[in-house]
Amino acid sequence: MGSLRRLVQVLAILAWAVPALPVAMATLMRAMDLAELATSADQIVVCDVVSQESAWDDGHRNIYTTIEISVRESWKGATPADGRIRIRQLGGTVGDIEMTVHGMARFTPGERSLLFLRQAQVVGWSQGKRRVHWDSTNLRWLADAADQAHVRGADAQGRPHATEPDQPEALERLRERVRALIGN
Repeated sequence: MGSLRRLVQVLAILAWAVPALPVAMATLMRAMDLAELATSADQIVVCDVVSQESAWDDGHRNIYTTIEISVRESWKGATPADGRIRIRQLGGTVGDIEMTVHGMARFTPGERSLLFLRQAQVVGWSQGKRRVHWDSTNLRWLADAADQAHVRGADAQGRPHATEPDQPEALERLRERVRALIGN
């Protein structure tokens, strides 16, 4: 009888406490290889991040960040006349409040990136963004591997999804691979 009473007490405490716990939300995405990124994108650009600005939505419920990029090279799709593209994505910081969306591409003003875009959104979230940096030893531009640390995926048959190499790749080599995939 004592154990039943104890069980009822524990259940009562849980019934009161569980609704007070913060809601955990997850991001679910499918792992994409270079071919999927390239064919899914309507624009593929090497760009410089000009600025980013975060603001609340009209309902003051979500924070959105607008990232302005300046196109340096276009591998697929038309570039706007002014050479600028604005990307708007969920998440960001306003004042002391930060809204983080795990898996979303992160940008830093001044950085150079390779972006796979569809309707001015990064394809595959952070999978569609690769940081580009100058290799002063070999005098060439390198593109970092896609950020897929958070991606766990499988193909249609349930096999683990093949991932891209972890090492930076020469930008000119990556350009050739992408153009071969899109037939350009």
